[in-house]
Amino acid sequence: MSAPTPRTALLIGAAGGILTEVSRQLAEEGHTLVLFDRDPEALGRLAEELSQVTKVEAVVGDITDIPAAEAQLTDIVDRFAPSILVNGVGGDTRVINYAELTPGHFDQSFLENVVSSWIAVKVCAPRMAADGYGRIVNFASAGGRTYSHFNNAAYVASKAAVIGMTKQMAYELAADGVVLNVVAHGPIATERVAGAWERRDPAQKEAVLSRLPMGRMGTVAEAVGSVLHLCSESAGYSTGSVIDINGGLYM
Repeated sequence: MSAPTPRTALLIGAAGGILTEVSRQLAEEGHTLVLFDRDPEALGRLAEELSQVTKVEAVVGDITDIPAAEAQLTDIVDRFAPSILVNGVGGDTRVINYAELTPGHFDQSFLENVVSSWIAVKVCAPRMAADGYGRIVNFASAGGRTYSHFNNAAYVASKAAVIGMTKQMAYELAADGVVLNVVAHGPIATERVAGAWERRDPAQKEAVLSRLPMGRMGTVAEAVGSVLHLCSESAGYSTGSVIDINGGLYM
């Protein structure tokens, strides 16, 4: 198999969870990286690490501050013209009963998951379309496909919206050589999820694990393979798809 063509990848929410490992793997493949995150310390550490492997630009910003993020993303597109975009912002480990949710929970979840992904695509995709090549991966959740033991109705609704939004944008961009896809992770033991898991009652843990055919949560390393595939040249005829990464969890 030939080596991948070096490209520029923009990773939103790069300095945490699954996207950190995706960044490492893309660096190993020789891609230039633009790492976007609101945590300057974590971002700086990751940028320093990966600069030993490839060219790296670190951008501190909050993708949920839409006007500021749009300006920063426009500058990134003007300077780097990324042809790979991965939107990894929007996790939530709060278990809240539907009756205790407020409109604010929905506003926050849709801003973090739907609007933030949309603004990145809105700014980046036109340049990709003009160049005739683009790979965009949005993060949904197994909860957005079914329901969740780990979150709440506002989060699940927003992740379902990410799936629908991605499918529509994939349809609109397909003729331009820009493909958009979604990964829907089940329970993956990121640092944040593992911390929330440890606070669970043992009976709750047993109940959740009993629904997982593999009997365990996935690792971060296991979560990145499908993301990397959708970032690759070989994904050129895959668009509007949802890839489940859940250890066989079908509910």
